[in-house]
Amino acid sequence: MRQSLLYLVSYYLVYLEAVLVVVFASALAISASLARWRRTRHDERSASGRAILARAISGVGEPTEGAADFARLPWTVQQELVHEFGESLSGGARGRLAALGIAAGAAARAEAMCRSRWWWDRLAGARVLTALDVDTATMRPLLRDSSGVVRAQAFVWAAGRDDEAIIDELVARLSDPERLCRFTVQDSLLRLGRRAGPALARLLSDPNRPGLVDGLRVARGLAVPELLAPCLALTAHPEAEVRSRSATVLGALGGEQAQEALVRLMDDQAFVVRAAAARALGEQGAWTASSGLLRLLSDANWPVRRESALALRRMGGVGQLTLRKALAGDNTFAADMARQVLDLPETVYQQVTA
Repeated sequence: MRQSLLYLVSYYLVYLEAVLVVVFASALAISASLARWRRTRHDERSASGRAILARAISGVGEPTEGAADFARLPWTVQQELVHEFGESLSGGARGRLAALGIAAGAAARAEAMCRSRWWWDRLAGARVLTALDVDTATMRPLLRDSSGVVRAQAFVWAAGRDDEAIIDELVARLSDPERLCRFTVQDSLLRLGRRAGPALARLLSDPNRPGLVDGLRVARGLAVPELLAPCLALTAHPEAEVRSRSATVLGALGGEQAQEALVRLMDDQAFVVRAAAARALGEQGAWTASSGLLRLLSDANWPVRRESALALRRMGGVGQLTLRKALAGDNTFAADMARQVLDLPETVYQQVTA
């Protein structure tokens, strides 16, 4: 009796397992079919949306002609297409894309998302408005959003704004606690170009402002004349990193005043400042400073000797003669560094000094 009962239980367990296997296999097949159907439908809708956007940006007819059809697409598809097209467009084509997005209600929906309590919704809305390049007051509070990724997206949007208040806010955010935000601010200011010059000059004119080092990184890329005076003043800053960054900016700016300041910085107590000054003089081709660079070939710090030798090689004939003079001298440090730099192949030299 017990054996027959065990046999019966085993039989039903095997039967149950077989049923479960069939059910799970059917569920997987149905799920795969649904996923394939959704993917196909998504691709069809995306293709339809691309055709609408392509007509809008082509300049044939009004850009808002397909707004109603675009508005009927799912919001996820609208976001994907706006990002896809917005990243590669500029000028009039970007303006036609924005006109379509506004007419289709995409911009209004994105603005509503920017006011959400959830950071991921604010980020999604900010990305759409950035892709459409819409100048809206809704984006301005996001420059000080509590979420770092939302702030970073707002900084990307701000790069397209020719607004003094927004540029001042960008410069102020050079001291943002999030590294991603600081890098994004620097990129946005560089994209703004000369328009960011006055605000950056005001930042650098105050030696106690936070974000000086990052501001000098941007100043090196901008190299606009209004940055000369504050950078000359920062060569006397108590922090060595600020003085060395100021030297790199002066090297990009050039001019007699900049060269005089760089020559003084060759006697700085910090070796990073002396190295930066030597490199900047080489970038300017300031052959009148060759005697000072010859002296730095005997510096106790290897980076200073290296930058001085590379700077002399940049100066052409005068620099080459100075290096050969060091090669024949009594100082082994100077002679070794001169030999290393003179023996560098041109391709390697170009890579080292890039």
